[in-house]
Order: sequence, then structure tokens, then C-alpha cells
Amino acid sequence: MTGRQFVFKILLCGDGAVGKTSIRERYMGKGFKGSYLKTIGADFASKKLKMGDHEVTMQIFDLAGQDAYVAARKAFYKGGRAAFLVFDLQDEQTLINLRKWAKDSIEYSNGSISTFIILGNKADLVETRMVSKERAIQFARQLSAETGLDMIYLETSAKTGQNIKEAFEFLAYTLLKESNIEIPPNVYKIPESVEIITPQGIISQTIQEEKQGISNVSSTVNEKVEEVKDQLQADLQGTIQQLELRITNLEQKMDQTPDYSKEIAEIKEQLSEIEDRVKRMGHVLKTIVESINKA
Repeated sequence: MTGRQFVFKILLCGDGAVGKTSIRERYMGKGFKGSYLKTIGADFASKKLKMGDHEVTMQIFDLAGQDAYVAARKAFYKGGRAAFLVFDLQDEQTLINLRKWAKDSIEYSNGSISTFIILGNKADLVETRMVSKERAIQFARQLSAETGLDMIYLETSAKTGQNIKEAFEFLAYTLLKESNIEIPPNVYKIPESVEIITPQGIISQTIQEEKQGISNVSSTVNEKVEEVKDQLQADLQGTIQQLELRITNLEQKMDQTPDYSKEIAEIKEQLSEIEDRVKRMGHVLKTIVESINKA
């Protein structure tokens, strides 16, 4: 089958100095620059890649991250298909601010941007890292639930090249899949470093947590029920023992005072009633526990 050609407009979003331009230049093969040059409004680059028989042109728009360029960059969202949401692993605030970048991407593209890859950049700076992978994934789950869209998470380093090529290739693979183009596993294999978060995923997790909570409550109730049951049995057993002792004493005096037979009969009746109560209580407690376990 003859391959097709695709052109996708991609945006690099995120606060200033998180490494967006360095990521783009690393991917373009220009290498890493240690100095930082503020992007004015937006910068543009284009690169082609092959995915099986298909050719994909990535039009990469690198948006300026400073607040001064908010109005200027709005126009660049139009026609976008996907966005990289880039934050600095040394600064948690740049992660939190991605919520606003995602919102703007969806709003100003009129919904055409619906694929997001979150990039935790500067992963090479291990000693000064402030955002853990767990924290970043937690944020991605929250953002996925809020937007109703899938979120992909990767950790990158523009300095070492870690996961830069992988991020762009996975995005191309994802956009082709959205265009009903299936790339077989022998042509492209999803990297293990890719974390895919879905809205259903966080819902499923919440359900599991709720089920676990119910299970924990059920376990606690079971323990309390058993504790009450044991206490009731101990109290009733004490009462039974006292009544049995009274019967024994009265039986020893029956030869001298025949009238005690009536009192003994009454005590035995009380014992029978107590035994019935114990059985009923046991049945009720058992029913309660079974109902909780089925919940």
C-alpha cells in the first residue's frame, strides 16, 4: 500500500525558561545551547519524519512563555492538532501553570488541539530536582479528569537528548492513529518511558479507592461486631453462671423447703429465655455482617 503524507501543526507550550526552545532545537539537530534567548511571540520550525510508509511533517510552533506575550500568542493556537506542555522539574509552579496552558490551547484552537504530551524537562539536573515523577503523574491525572482528554507524560532533557526524539515520534504515532492510520508494532514500538493517562483511568482509580474504603469500613465493622458479640456472650455467660449457682443452692434446700421448687422453675425459665436471646443476637449480628460484606 502506498504511504500517505500528513502535516500536523504542533505547539510547544509552557512558562518561560522551562526549555521549550532547547527541546525544539535538540529535535531539529541543532544541539543544546546553555544560554537562554527569550522567544518573541512564537518561533517556527518544521521537520519531516517517516512512520512506516507514511511521511509526517511536524510544523512546530514554539510559543513565548512570558505573560507579556499572552495576547500575541493567542493567534498561533488556531489550526493546532497537538501540544507539548513543558515544565521545569526544578520548579513545581511551572507544572501547576500547565493547567492554564492546556485551557488556552483548547479554547483558542476552538477544540482542534485535543492531544497533549506533558514533558518534565531538565531531568538531567537530578540533585536540584523538585518535582517527583509521582507528583507529575498525579497532576496529569487531575488535568486529564478536568479536560476529559488523554494525557501523556514523559521526562526529557534538552541537554542530554533524553526522550526528545521519543516524544516527537510518539506524538506522530498518536496523531496518525487519530487519523485512522495503524502503525504495526514491528514498525513502531511505544517506549517504556511513556506514561499514558486517561480520564477513565482516574475514574477507575477513584472507584477502586472507594471500594477499598468500603472494604476497610466493612473490616472495621466486622471487628466491632465481633467485639460486641464477645462482650454480650461474656455478660450473658456470667448471668447464666449466677443463675445456675442459685439453682444448685436451692436444690440442696429442697428437702427442707419444698416451696423452693417454684423458684427453681422460674429460674430455669429465665435461663431458657436467655439462651434464646443469645441465639437471636447471634443470628442478627451474622445478618449485619453479611449485609456489609455484600455492599
